[in-house]
Amino acid sequence: MESNDSVSKSLRALLVLAAHESLGVSELSRELAVAPSTAHRLLNIMRAHDFVEQDPESRRYRLGPAALKLGRQTRGNQNLVAAAHTHLERLCAEVDETVNLIVLDGAEALFVDGVQCRQPVRVATRTGARLPAYATAGGKVLLAHVPPAIVRSYFPDRLPRLSRHTLADRAALERELTEARTNGYALNLGEHLVDVVAIAVPVADERGRPVAALTVAAPRTRWTRKRLTALAPALKATAALI
Repeated sequence: MESNDSVSKSLRALLVLAAHESLGVSELSRELAVAPSTAHRLLNIMRAHDFVEQDPESRRYRLGPAALKLGRQTRGNQNLVAAAHTHLERLCAEVDETVNLIVLDGAEALFVDGVQCRQPVRVATRTGARLPAYATAGGKVLLAHVPPAIVRSYFPDRLPRLSRHTLADRAALERELTEARTNGYALNLGEHLVDVVAIAVPVADERGRPVAALTVAAPRTRWTRKRLTALAPALKATAALI
């Protein structure tokens, strides 16, 4: 219970700091209705993880780079979803399969939006879910544009198996990333869930940098590899519109 209370107070402290340019220990203690020693302890914990920083001259505290980065990412994802959602709906209606929008968060694929098709047997949307990027089409198509040294830092030589089709090792992943850069799309052939396949293409920003992935996911029983790859032009056209 003490741990949960500390987490709650830390989150409240972040909200208070977000509402002020900066605060001293005594000011924060009054805002939170806690002892100054407790406020100081909370600040030290958050400072250790870069969620707050202290001005060396005034000794006052403000939001740190980790909190600011989180805010930028959240706003960025919201803007991306707002720009993309109508296009996801249109693509879903066109191909009659579930469509997802994915961003890369380190070694994970984060599902930020999705539209579920109306097929009786279908793949559900995963909005809010995080999966290992090496086992998703969207994750792989984005990893294809990450510097190789960073990809190597993300994953061990042997990749944890999620299904019998999961890529065996980092060398196999690197080969698929090379193919994804060449083809402009990546595939997931049952690598996370045996019965689910997917294809993904990158979505670029105004400078041509991949910032998200557009995917179509479907039951394996309906889609062969050849049929999946035939969807690439429709996905690329939608990604260009986004």
